[in-house]
Order: sequence, then structure tokens, then C-alpha cells
Amino acid sequence: MIKFLSSSRITVICLFLLFILTFWGTIAQVQQGLYAAQDRFFNGFFFLAGGFIPFPGAQLVLWVLFINLVCSIVLTFKKYTQWENIGLLIIHFGLILYFVAAFMIFHVSQESNIHLAEGEATNVSTSYQDWELAYWTDEGSERQVTAFDAKSFKSGIQIPFEDKDFILTVNQFYLNCDAFSDSAVKKDKAILNITGITLLTEKPLDKEREQNIEGGIFDLKADGKFYSLILYGAEAQPTPVKMGARNYYFILRHKRFPLPFTIRLDHFKAEFHPGTQMAKSYESLVTITTGALERQVRIYMNNPLRYKDYTVYQASYDTDATGRQHSTLAVVKNFARILPYIACFVVFFGLALHFLIQALSAKRNYQ
Repeated sequence: MIKFLSSSRITVICLFLLFILTFWGTIAQVQQGLYAAQDRFFNGFFFLAGGFIPFPGAQLVLWVLFINLVCSIVLTFKKYTQWENIGLLIIHFGLILYFVAAFMIFHVSQESNIHLAEGEATNVSTSYQDWELAYWTDEGSERQVTAFDAKSFKSGIQIPFEDKDFILTVNQFYLNCDAFSDSAVKKDKAILNITGITLLTEKPLDKEREQNIEGGIFDLKADGKFYSLILYGAEAQPTPVKMGARNYYFILRHKRFPLPFTIRLDHFKAEFHPGTQMAKSYESLVTITTGALERQVRIYMNNPLRYKDYTVYQASYDTDATGRQHSTLAVVKNFARILPYIACFVVFFGLALHFLIQALSAKRNYQ
């Protein structure tokens, strides 16, 4: 089995499939957007080509290629430990390090996005898939927001707020749901909701995770009274609740991540194929502010902005009802960004050492 899995035929097939997926996925980004193409071609084990033909995704191909590489090392380890082949062993170690880097980047890196119109600026990014419950009060000149990750929300869990003015307990929480306003719904507690929602109904999870809209029904106890607080992810405004002398605001929203810089969209430009509304290219001219320093950067496909562990890509764009264009920038915080560079150096060193040893051996044999 090890001999079969170490076959060079498997290596060639996997590399050929990776070439196809990389080319296909890059072209698809123009029409489908960065995240949709990434999820379809690279994040899964399979996808349907043409809507009905199963085709291996990059995850499956990379796992097969990793197993192929490990089996190759196991089968020829004794040979590689010989002095004249030590370079080959280093090369294989560097290749394994590539796979370790890819695994860590996929599972540890933090992905989010920024959605800006021209002239707008922000120092936070927003998750496409993860949600949080946030609240704040109207006290003070600056808004102090407290947020809780919604991943842990289950029926019966009491949310551990530091504020003792109220107690909030999860009654029902849905990973994907629809919201309705039905005056005929009978509740034993007063319903609190900014848009008049009285009912949430669960929906099957969408395979495109960013299409799911979470929602929850929470039991709120404040001032000796009991309420039913309904929060729906599609609501743009928070639900206000007056407790004592203070007003509280609650909202279920996509998770926010603070950035070590402020980014402002100065200008967005899109070019289209003649006679169509299909984008040929699009780019964002942004200003990055870090402390007292400012610099202007063009972000377009295959030309991202890099700052420390952060990489900002041009992902997509849209136009609102008034004709105003908005740019969507993908933000990736990559804790393992240095690993691929280390792997590249190890492979280079192994290649150089191998060729040097082969050259010295050939010279000695010639003499």
C-alpha cells in the first residue's frame, strides 16, 4: 500500500489537478468574487463542475499529495540518509513544511472583510460567516461595546455580562432562520424588537455559510420584569431597552475584528467588457493610516496590501440603489505567514546541497 501511495504517477496527477484548480479558480474570481471562488475550488473536497460532474477540490488534492510525499519518504528513508542523498531528504522536509504551513493557514488564519463607499474609513473588519451579540449603553461620549461570540449560544445558557442591571439567557438560537411579524403570536412575556419581529423560524443551513442568517430569542430579566428579546442578524439597527436610568442597545451582527490601521477608500474604479455589465477589472485606491503615518495604496487583483500579519485583497464590489459604488476588501490575518518562506528556503538549501554533492561526486569519479 505504501509503495502504491508513493507512486510518482499520483504526484503528477495531483500537480496537474492543482494547476487546473488554480487557473480555474483565479478566472472564476472575476465573475463569482473572491470568497465564492475560494470556497468552491479550494476550501472543499469536491465540487460539481457544470452543476453535475464531481470534481476534486484543492483540499482533497493536497491531502492526497501530502500522503504521497510521506509514503515516498517512508519508502526511501534509508536511501535518503546516505550522505550523497542528504539534500533530497532536506528537500522532502521542506515540502512537508509547505503542507504544514498550508494546514495552519487554512485552520488558524482569520478571514474577514471591509465594505466601503468612496470617502468612508474604518479600523475594524467584519466576518463573513461568524456572528456575535453586541450591546452598549448611551452613557459617555464614546461608545463602549461589549460583544460575545455566538458560537457558544445554546438553549438555557446564561450570557455572562459584567453588567448586573439585567440577566440575559438564551431561549432559542438558530444558525439560519427567517423572521416574521405576526400579531397573532401569543407570548407570555413582552416582546422587544426594533423592527417588530415576533417570530423566528428555523431554516436548513445553506452550503454557502455566508448566506446563513442567525437569530435568537433571549429571556431578559431587568428591574424585576421579564421580557422576550428577539434579535435577527439581518437587522441593521440595534434594539433599545430602557433599564432604570440607562438605555441599552442590543444587536446580533457579524463578528467584528479590530485592525492595527485605519483604511479609507479614496477612489474605486471598475472596467467592463464592451457592451456588457461583466467586470473586466476593478481596483481600490486607499489610504492607510498608522499613527501619524499615511500612505496611499492601489489594491487590485493579485496585487494586495500587506501590513505585518495582515493581507488585504480586492474581493468584489457592488452598487447601491443610488448608483453609489462600494468596494469589498478581503482581510486575512495570517499567523503562519512566515512558514511558507521558511519552507521555500529549506527546499532551496536542499536543492543547492544536492547539486553540490552530485557535482563533487562527479568530479571525484572523473578523476
